Amino acid sequence: MHIGRISTQPVESCTAECSALELADRMRHAHVGDIVVIEYRDGEAVPIGLVTDRDLVIEVMARGDDPADVTAGQIMSRGLVVVSDTDEIGVALEEMRRSGIRRLPVVDDAGRLVGIVTLDDIVEHLAGLLGGVAEVGKLQQIEEQRFRA
Repeated sequence: MHIGRISTQPVESCTAECSALELADRMRHAHVGDIVVIEYRDGEAVPIGLVTDRDLVIEVMARGDDPADVTAGQIMSRGLVVVSDTDEIGVALEEMRRSGIRRLPVVDDAGRLVGIVTLDDIVEHLAGLLGGVAEVGKLQQIEEQRFRA
């Protein structure tokens, strides 16, 4: 299955100029733990970084910095790893494992931000598939019992 089918859309995003205070407020209101940092290229949102709630705590709060004076561009992760919306789930899992991350922005063929996928999204999807397989086994047992009765 393609990652685009299980990714979260729309994505919470902001530009690099967004303050840490605004980031925290947006995370709180959207009930998310990350914001994708974007820049506009030819009017299209292209991901350039990611800020997590943990980044806010470690890079701003723990240092005693004023969150109104710190920008997303200063604390965002660099060397952003992304996946294509047409990549298979296994590709995303391998990128997460290789990079030691739990979240991946999802882009289309033109590099535009179209979603975000988390390890939890993938686990939830796989658990649903496994639950379906378990259900087939139960139904098979019931059918066999009925046939042999």
